[in-house]
Formats: sequence, structure tokens, C-alpha cells
Amino acid sequence: MADRDVEVTFKRFTWRMLSQQVSPWELDRLQETIQTWDQWYDAFAEVAERHFEVAERAVADGHMITAGEAYIRAALLYHWGTFLYGHDQERFSAGMEAMNRCWEQAAPLVDPPMELFTVPFEGVALPGYLVRPAGVDRPPIVLLVPGGDSTKEELYDFATHIVARGLAVAAFDGPGQGFVSRFAKIRPDFEVPIRAVTDYLLARGDLDGSRLGVGGISYGGLFACRAAAFDDRVKAAVSVSSWYTPAGRYPNIDRVSQVALRQYMGDDPGAVMDAITMAGAAERITVPLLQVYGALDPASPPEHAYRVEAETPGPTTTLVFDDGVHVCNNLHQIVRPLIGDWFAEKLR
Repeated sequence: MADRDVEVTFKRFTWRMLSQQVSPWELDRLQETIQTWDQWYDAFAEVAERHFEVAERAVADGHMITAGEAYIRAALLYHWGTFLYGHDQERFSAGMEAMNRCWEQAAPLVDPPMELFTVPFEGVALPGYLVRPAGVDRPPIVLLVPGGDSTKEELYDFATHIVARGLAVAAFDGPGQGFVSRFAKIRPDFEVPIRAVTDYLLARGDLDGSRLGVGGISYGGLFACRAAAFDDRVKAAVSVSSWYTPAGRYPNIDRVSQVALRQYMGDDPGAVMDAITMAGAAERITVPLLQVYGALDPASPPEHAYRVEAETPGPTTTLVFDDGVHVCNNLHQIVRPLIGDWFAEKLR
């Protein structure tokens, strides 16, 4: 029988992994293989390496679309190996470096291709990618923000639904996310790094800065709301399974996440969570806001969305899916196209 950390992690994150490049067969095999927490990273890395080898063979055979897709799968499997593994810095760093390598090799091969970029911010480099819809001159732009233990790579599928509707999408790792977490931690005023990335994107000249949206999942949803509150350039915002404030959550979350959050939030994650809030921000949101929540999600229950809605003067739509889990990952085939449609309607 697997130890508790393994059981809890598979139970909490199965739908998240299944919605992000892990096949049901692979997940079954991983659950059979991983019995103790110290086996977690190595098992995922082994599966990731198999996909990397598929990609390398596809490149050698001239099958570039297949290669790009396989590199994406490999990158996400490295992500799943590392996302709760900050206690082992050797494996965490190795997995992050492998994920970055896969992503760099995927970027020119996927369709549409990704343009990788970095934005200098307070002494660190914030990495991101931009995907533009083919044949659209100066498209609207949507900036996507990951959650507390996620990365920009986890937003790739979200991005594809938005790009298919004629909008450009950028996603980035801010302080406390991905490899950036080695140098800077999540901060309550996350709208500040969002503003820095927005400055970079709108200075390019090939995107329509008058039609800028921002969206995020989990913690990223709250940060997207704060960006809409404090940056007049934002014209529409989406928040998926977030909070009015996560204050008081830390003592009640599973041990494996308590340990993992030290990688992303620093030595006192509880204090960081207690400081993150929409108080003083919700009242400043005047642009259209879409909130999407799952009724089966104990982590970020819908009452947080209703509290934000009650304080927001702008037009707010709150959708609660009765059978949705956190980020509605079990309903991704419904929710992600819905969000793409909403952004397209608001930014056209």
C-alpha cells in the first residue's frame, strides 16, 4: 500500500494531471509504481524521458508536429514530477531544467509556434511564451497567470483554446513559480510582476494593447483580479477557482502541500497566504470579470467568488459547476473553451 503522501497527492491531483498531458494508462501505471514519496520524482521523470525519446526520434524522421507534441508531453510530465518536490533541490532543479529543455525544443515545432521571452524584474528573469493566432494582424492579447504550485507550461492547453479564437496568449512564471521560485517567492502584490510583463508585451507593437485580458487559475485567478483592479490597461479578467483571501488555509492543508509551499512562498507560507487578499482591490474592478468555480472544490469554495462579486462594481459573471473540482480540471473540455469564447467576446 502506498504511503499517505502518495495517496493524498494522487487523490487531490488526478484530474489536474489527466487534463494536462498525462494519459489514463500512464497514470494507472504510475499509481502502481509509486509506493513511497521518495519514488515520486524518479517515476515521473522516467515517463517524461520516454516521451522525450519519442520526440527525438520524430525529429530525426522529419515528423516535426509529432515531435512538438511529444516535447510538450515530456515537459508536463517533468512538471508533475517536480511540482511538490521542492524539499529535494537536486531533483527539483534537474526536473525544472529538463522541463525547460523540452519546452525550448517544442516552441518552434508546435502549431502555432511559441515565441519564448524573458522579462527582467527586480534582479530576476521572468520566463514566458507568446502564441499568436495565424493570419491575424495585431491581435488582442490575453495574459495567463499560473497558480501557487503550477507553472506557465500548465497553461498551454488553456492557451490553445484562446488562440483558436483569434487572440494571442502569453503565459509566464512570476515570483514563486517554476524555476523562478529558487530566487524569488510569491508576493501578495503579484499585480506588480504582472504589470512588468504587460509592459513588455505592449511595447512590442505587434499586439493590440487596447484589447488586453488577464486570467489565472487558483492563486493566479486572484492575482488576475488584482491586475484588473490596479492596471487600467486590463479590459477583461477571468479567475478560476481562487479566493477572496486564502488567509487561514495553511494549517488545514495536507502535509505534503505544506512542505511544498515553502519552495513557492518561503519559510512562512501561512503568513504569505494570510497577506494575499482582494480587500481594497475588488472594489476597484470596473471591467468585465468572469469567475469559474467548482462546487466539489473544498480548497476554494464558491463563497469566495460571491464575496468578490459583491464588492466588484463592474459587470461580473460567476459560474459554479455543480460537479467541478479545483480549477474544474475534470470539466476542462467544457470550461476551457467557455473561457476562450468569453475572452473572444469581450476583447473583439
